[in-house]
Amino acid sequence: MRPATDSSTTSEPVKKGLPPVSVWYILALVSLSIGTCAVTMCSNQVLPITLRKFTDSTMLIGFVVSLQAMNQLWVTPYVAWKSDRIWTRIGRRKPLVLVLAPLLAVTVIAVPRNSMLWALVILVFILQMAEDAELAIMGPSISDSVPDKQRPLATAMWEMVQAVPIIFIGRYVMKLMDPGIHVLRVPYLGRTVRLVGAEHWPYTIAGIMVLLTGIMFVSVMRERYVPPRPEDKFRLLSYGREVFRLREHVLIYVVFFFQPLFILVARAFFPLLATQAMHLKPSEYGSALSWGAITSLIICIPMGYLFNRFRCRRALSIIGCLTGLVPLTFGLFFMKSAQDLAVYFAMETFTFKFLRLNFMPYVMEYTTPRNVGTILGFTTAINGMVRFTMIPLAGWLVDLAGKNYLLPLWGGYLGIAVCVGALLAMRPPEKVRHLVEAER
Repeated sequence: MRPATDSSTTSEPVKKGLPPVSVWYILALVSLSIGTCAVTMCSNQVLPITLRKFTDSTMLIGFVVSLQAMNQLWVTPYVAWKSDRIWTRIGRRKPLVLVLAPLLAVTVIAVPRNSMLWALVILVFILQMAEDAELAIMGPSISDSVPDKQRPLATAMWEMVQAVPIIFIGRYVMKLMDPGIHVLRVPYLGRTVRLVGAEHWPYTIAGIMVLLTGIMFVSVMRERYVPPRPEDKFRLLSYGREVFRLREHVLIYVVFFFQPLFILVARAFFPLLATQAMHLKPSEYGSALSWGAITSLIICIPMGYLFNRFRCRRALSIIGCLTGLVPLTFGLFFMKSAQDLAVYFAMETFTFKFLRLNFMPYVMEYTTPRNVGTILGFTTAINGMVRFTMIPLAGWLVDLAGKNYLLPLWGGYLGIAVCVGALLAMRPPEKVRHLVEAER
């Protein structure tokens, strides 16, 4: 007997082809990432500034920031695996958001209100555990409800909306961290609001955003019935067989392991590069950072439509990797000012979006409705593994090199070479489709 469903959940089994969905549905669905990325913005870009009040050790700051990556090693894979195997009255993805969104909001708002380092570390651990659990939901939700032909566009819109909190927090909210009284004009009402500059504003705004976008996701997500598997137990051996079933799965994980080296690892130290080495204010750094998000807003939808027409996903993913050579070289040899930081973030964002808009739909071609969450969850774990190991190591090297915050960029060249090699070694999805679907 199938469980009862609500108005936004159909009890029909998942079929091979999903019906087309509207652009407005995709936009409402991926809006969940606005809240999640607002929290990520705080934990990656604002938290190092907060931690500087407690310690001068770049290695310790890198360790605390990398707790999110550590949680990705176990939280994201388990949540994704479990959400593939449950069914409730409201579906299998929505119940997780109902729990995680309030938890995420409460913890992020509480972070800047701690006065002891040990308490802050514990709170950040809980915050980033909830953050990583929510990160497990978006990719499988797109695969669940958006047909294959529209997934590049859905991925583009997913990437695009992530720019919204970066622009909003980077260009406007981080200004409120500067000391003094800030006078804000309320559009269309002709009124002004006076706010006292304080460190808590980015965290507080992020908490509100994650609650609102969680409500939006739960309201619109359409889930199609997939038979639950309550008898399945999370056993490391059987989980390993599932996630390493194909050679292509292994190569996908290799890409996710090395890709952070040329995009994400070095960025963990850019708040310190800006405020300590370049002597910029948090507001100046936030403004420079926002140019990456502005680039994302400009390019994601046009690129998504373009990549929908040209389905050479592997070739385009390789080109996306190679474009990473440009921001890496610019960052190492030419980045000296706030304007240069803005240029770097714009180029880095172009590289990242070019790669993801092709590679994420390509990864989904090697999955089925029964294992899409499990596979995508493990890719996040792999991504977290390298960040958890490399960010503290890079912090130690930065200290060893006399606070040379640009040093981690050199690892990007290795990352690009390995990613290109892994993509070239993958067989086309149509040649292994019978193996992908064999478990069904």
